Amino acid sequence: MDSTKRTHYDFQAVNNQIATRGSAEPVYACPQCKQLLDDFFCRQCSVRYPVHDGIPSFIPDSSPPDGPDVRQVYDEIYRNHEDAWVDQGRSEAFITYFCGLARSRSQHRILEIGCGEGALLAAMNATEKFGIDPSINALRRARSRSDAKCAVARSELLPFPSASFDLVVTVGVMEHFEDPEAATREINRVLAEGGHYIALIQTDLSTLQRFLLKIRQYVFPTFRPLEFARWVRKKLHNPIVQPFRKSYTVDGARQCLERSGFKVTEVITRATHPGAPLAGAHVVIFLARK
Repeated sequence: MDSTKRTHYDFQAVNNQIATRGSAEPVYACPQCKQLLDDFFCRQCSVRYPVHDGIPSFIPDSSPPDGPDVRQVYDEIYRNHEDAWVDQGRSEAFITYFCGLARSRSQHRILEIGCGEGALLAAMNATEKFGIDPSINALRRARSRSDAKCAVARSELLPFPSASFDLVVTVGVMEHFEDPEAATREINRVLAEGGHYIALIQTDLSTLQRFLLKIRQYVFPTFRPLEFARWVRKKLHNPIVQPFRKSYTVDGARQCLERSGFKVTEVITRATHPGAPLAGAHVVIFLARK
């Protein structure tokens, strides 16, 4: 069976499962073998995935022997911070703009990877919305903001059948994938043929560029003392340190997408779209299609 026929078959199987179970019940697959789960039990792997507070978890409880425990790291971040990323360009204007991009690609089944506390997910319009994140603390807040189905999961092992979504989005997440190639291949797998991927990344800044960015954000041309005080407090008290950070150039990120089977259809920056409410010249949005 060629890849096109296999994708079509998988997509039909997912639709059949949804019709059988009802759209209110999400269809999950084993992140390891990709077989559909029966009440969160994988018959092939003989694994039952736990559900906490109505949120399924597809990341093992045991810590990895050769790296950081991403669940623990991000749970700690969200335990100590609310609206953790608001000072990284998640303004209302940006959310409105990004939701417009998403709406123009799909209003049916969408997935946000690294959805965090769910501010963007809540603002997007779609028939069905799904979000994954390593932190159940974040997902509890995300679930309170919208009717999105949420799960604790890794980007490199998505708990969904192939061809499940029309649109996948990531905002400031691609550069924090533990394995960017594996994660991007998984995103391609869960998209239906012709589906879209919108990825926002932040390219590297020099120390001077970071300083000037914060001056523009909090001091000049508009002084924002309360926002500046919150940012300083966050830097001094329980500073956020993410476990993985890959350096990207625009070309490097494009090549990663293309190696995983995507066609980049548009690249949005402040230079190409001066009216886009992006945090700075280092912010890049890729619009890609499977």
